[in-house]
Amino acid sequence: MTTSPSAGHDTRQSRLRYIATAAIFVVSLLVGEMPVDAQAKQKATPPASEATSAAEPGAAAPPVQAPSDAAKAAQKPEDGAKPADPATTAAAPKEPPTWSAAEIADAKAHCAVVLQRIHAVALPHEPIKEGACGTPAPIELISIGQNPQVALSPPAIVTCDLAESLVNWFEGDVQPLARKHLKSEIITIQTMSSYSCRNAYGRKKTKLSEHGLANALDIGGFVTASTKTADVLKDWGKPQRQILAEAAAEQRAAEEAAAKAAGTAIAANPAQAALPSALPSTAGAAVTSLARSTIIDGVSEAEIVATPTLGTSDPVVANKLGGPLVKLNKGAPAQKTSQVGGRSTSNPKPEVKAFLREAHTAACRIFGTTLGPEANDDHRNHFHIDMAQRKFTKICD
Repeated sequence: MTTSPSAGHDTRQSRLRYIATAAIFVVSLLVGEMPVDAQAKQKATPPASEATSAAEPGAAAPPVQAPSDAAKAAQKPEDGAKPADPATTAAAPKEPPTWSAAEIADAKAHCAVVLQRIHAVALPHEPIKEGACGTPAPIELISIGQNPQVALSPPAIVTCDLAESLVNWFEGDVQPLARKHLKSEIITIQTMSSYSCRNAYGRKKTKLSEHGLANALDIGGFVTASTKTADVLKDWGKPQRQILAEAAAEQRAAEEAAAKAAGTAIAANPAQAALPSALPSTAGAAVTSLARSTIIDGVSEAEIVATPTLGTSDPVVANKLGGPLVKLNKGAPAQKTSQVGGRSTSNPKPEVKAFLREAHTAACRIFGTTLGPEANDDHRNHFHIDMAQRKFTKICD
């Protein structure tokens, strides 16, 4: 069968139309999806102008990358690994010790009660805590008494209990003694030391001083309304140990002079050399001891020894608080001039001397400890009074 040319042409045209229709359909599909893809790309990529303005202040930071699984595994401690030893790490600074709120409140309440029953001018002081030292409610004591008001110069940091005992001592003893001997009343207490975080002087073993508890006061002297002064160093007179040391030195000098004279006489008359000595030499003999109270608890006597140092003619005096022996030159006062800052008056006025000694004796009835020039050279220039609690008896020296 033979196909006509017109029929074949029609078939080709039909195929072309079919292909064109299919192509149009595909293009229409592609054109319909383009807006969605363009919007997504526009949101993901900022315009060039915005990227430029954001980069102007400085270089853009690189994107943060999440740690890889290997890095995470490296950061985790291995199974069975021990935590770091705290001792090897840097220790955090410790806070200084403090009093508890309850301790401070109780101490302040007690202090308020004490101050209400005495004549005293005092300022509250912040709690003190320095290791074993301090007190929860100290005061700065400005003055005590009334008519006259007695100033503390300088003011002292003490406890309220010490302030009360000081008032009782003054009103009951010191002022009557001042009127009796000095014909005037005391208006100033010359203080030397109050609160001080330290150990006691002259102790063989370390022991906290009552000064470290604001429970002690050192007094160097007194001033009356008539401007008369009673200075412990200048007006106490020679301590007993100084008198004994000077007596021993004089005895030693006399024996040496006698021995020298005897040697000269023997040299002049050799016949006397064969004769026995009439009296044995007493060089180096100890001076008779005196019974006195001391700072050592439970001991009522202490021997004062005045013997010459080996190879010398200078006597030495035992320190009754356990300190080193004090060497004395002939006729020199037994004192540490570097500490007391001067020499005592050899002949103080009798009335001033009597006032100081009787005031010291009265203090022994009130305070737990009363030390003065008779105790040792550390207290040669002042009275030490404190409120220490004693098991057996008060210390008075």
